[in-house]
Amino acid sequence: MGEIIFDRIESEVRFLNPLKEFSEEVHRIEIRRDPLLGDVSVYNPYLKDKATAFFGKSDPELIKRLVEESERNCFFCGEKVEKGTPRFPSDLIPEGHLKIGEAILFPNLFSLGTYHPVVCLCKSHFLKLSEFNPELVANGLCVAQDFLKIIYARDPSAVFTAVTANYLFPAGASLVHPHMQMLTTPVPYSYLARLASAGNLYYREKGSSYFTDLIGAEKGGPRDIARSGHWQWLVSFSPMGSNEVTAIHGTEDDYGLLSVADLNDLAYGISRVLAFYEDLGHLSFNYALYSVRKNRGISGWRCLFKIITRQNLYANYRNDDYFLQKLLQSELIITPPEELAIGLRSYF
Repeated sequence: MGEIIFDRIESEVRFLNPLKEFSEEVHRIEIRRDPLLGDVSVYNPYLKDKATAFFGKSDPELIKRLVEESERNCFFCGEKVEKGTPRFPSDLIPEGHLKIGEAILFPNLFSLGTYHPVVCLCKSHFLKLSEFNPELVANGLCVAQDFLKIIYARDPSAVFTAVTANYLFPAGASLVHPHMQMLTTPVPYSYLARLASAGNLYYREKGSSYFTDLIGAEKGGPRDIARSGHWQWLVSFSPMGSNEVTAIHGTEDDYGLLSVADLNDLAYGISRVLAFYEDLGHLSFNYALYSVRKNRGISGWRCLFKIITRQNLYANYRNDDYFLQKLLQSELIITPPEELAIGLRSYF
């Protein structure tokens, strides 16, 4: 087992505060580095009390109006989802789409990869986060996996997969209706490429998987949340998004080979995290499940899931992704990960 180093550097900022008659004020800033990639996140404790200024409070009346207006022309609602959405060629999927429960998978009109299906998760046009129940989430994960298995049988170059979700406009969703997507490509997109490369190098140098070593290093610690089946749930030491939660599968690297029990356990954990986010006052989120096809020369990989909150929805809301994230590729920590973990444990 290799040693995982949780590196943090502290510094002081001094200034004369006009709100306190220009008396000197000292802020202590903590910079954290991700143990595998070295990605940086920054924590200033004084920002915690200003979380409302960053995220605001969702406006119920605005949300109600946007939901009602968008539902009128939503092509995921009612019969339109089966009759009006794109279909796969019959030689790939004879029915044109795949379906499990209320979850329906079909092609994306504007593909971003070799295979880029969309999954409409349910009949409901809008859900509170606590309404993303385990069965609803599991149906989406299972139907996406069914599609991946079809692709695996036809295309040996389909190696890298990301199962993703954007919920509501602040998260980049073009539709309100709950849905998810999957990208399967021969070339990994940037973050998955960096993770796979760094994890492979770690395995060659240490002789063990970074991801299982991370589970061992975090077990019982301040960022350890819970275990659901083979999934270990952790709060990230140096997050890449707000309120980031990570799940790592203990043994499997390939989404296409996860068992139904694995997908149900993952869905349960996702539903628990979303319920926690709702109680924190959040409504919008992104998540991604990262996968590498087995026996493709990348050692030590494990299926990895990350979920984050996004900006709340209110009139003239600010974007929560600015120069720090987009151009400096670093993240701002509002709530310390260790504190976040304390709140999450009771939800599992």
